[in-house]
Amino acid sequence: MLGYLLVTVTAPSLACTRNTVADGDGAPPGSAEAPGRARTLRVGNPSRGVDDQPDYDAMARELRSRIAARLPDPLPTVAEACRDMLGAAATSYAAPEGEAPAADAVVRAVVDADRSGCERETSPAAATCVAMLLREAAGEYPWLLDQCSRAFPKL
Repeated sequence: MLGYLLVTVTAPSLACTRNTVADGDGAPPGSAEAPGRARTLRVGNPSRGVDDQPDYDAMARELRSRIAARLPDPLPTVAEACRDMLGAAATSYAAPEGEAPAADAVVRAVVDADRSGCERETSPAAATCVAMLLREAAGEYPWLLDQCSRAFPKL
C-alpha cells in the first residue's frame, strides 16, 4: 500500500515540473504541447519551419513588375551590364570601408574574377537591375543578384 501511495503522490508532482525550463525547441517555460502532437524541429532559421519559407520566386516577380519599365531600352551588352553591376558592387562595398587601399585592391580583384562568370551566367537585364538597385542602396549585392537573376533570367 505504501508503494502505491508513493507513486500516486510523486507522479503528479513530476508531471508538473516537466516544463520548468525552456524546451529544446525554444518553447517558453510552462508551455504545454498538445497531446499526441510531435515537436517541430527547426533547423537554420529558428523562426520558420522547413515548409514555411519565403516564396523567393514570387518576390522576384514583384521586383520584375517594379523594375522592368525602368530598364534602358535597348539593354546594354552583357559585358557592359556586368562591368556596370560589378563596378556598382565594388563602390557599395568600398564606401563603408573608407576606401582603404588594401580593401579596395581585394574588391577589385574579386570584381575581375567575377566578370567572366557574370557574362556567362547573368542576363543583361539582371545585371542592370542589380546595378540600379545597388546605387539606390536597396539591398546587399548577393540578395539583389539572386532576386534580379530570378526576375530576369538568362535565356
